[in-house]
Amino acid sequence: MKKLLAIVLLLWATQLSAQDGPTAGSALRSLSGVDMISGKVIDVVFREAKEYTLFHFWKSESDSCIKQFPALVTLIKDYESKITVYGFPYEYKQQIPAAKAMTAKYKLNWAHLLQYRQTNPEGANVIDVLKINEFPTYMLLDKEGMILVRSGSLEDVQVVLKRLD
Repeated sequence: MKKLLAIVLLLWATQLSAQDGPTAGSALRSLSGVDMISGKVIDVVFREAKEYTLFHFWKSESDSCIKQFPALVTLIKDYESKITVYGFPYEYKQQIPAAKAMTAKYKLNWAHLLQYRQTNPEGANVIDVLKINEFPTYMLLDKEGMILVRSGSLEDVQVVLKRLD
């Protein structure tokens, strides 16, 4: 019984830590970043995006991120007329070539605003500000920058998109 309680408490603590930052109902302002592939500065302006914006926070070393890439690509194809997507790879400098290779291999054909991962925990601005501590993390936003869902589960994003459709 104690072991079961410990597992439940661990799962509950994990869920809480994943939601330390802004959650559904919070509004984000526009942001900028450098696209990992093109090297260009990208301005994320929600009002200029399609109906919805999806943020996808990922790491090239995360098996759970990699496993969800095919489903993510399918979701984006299903909603391509309504959704603008931005990836946020969280990488050490030496991992950038692997992250770039993954975007090509899995056809992650959208902007990826690189977040430098450093030994110093402060250093990946968007990751730090939004308190992203679980990978993958997805945030679906409307044209006003209002977070409709924040989750580590792509299925949660799908449920909200279907409901809004």
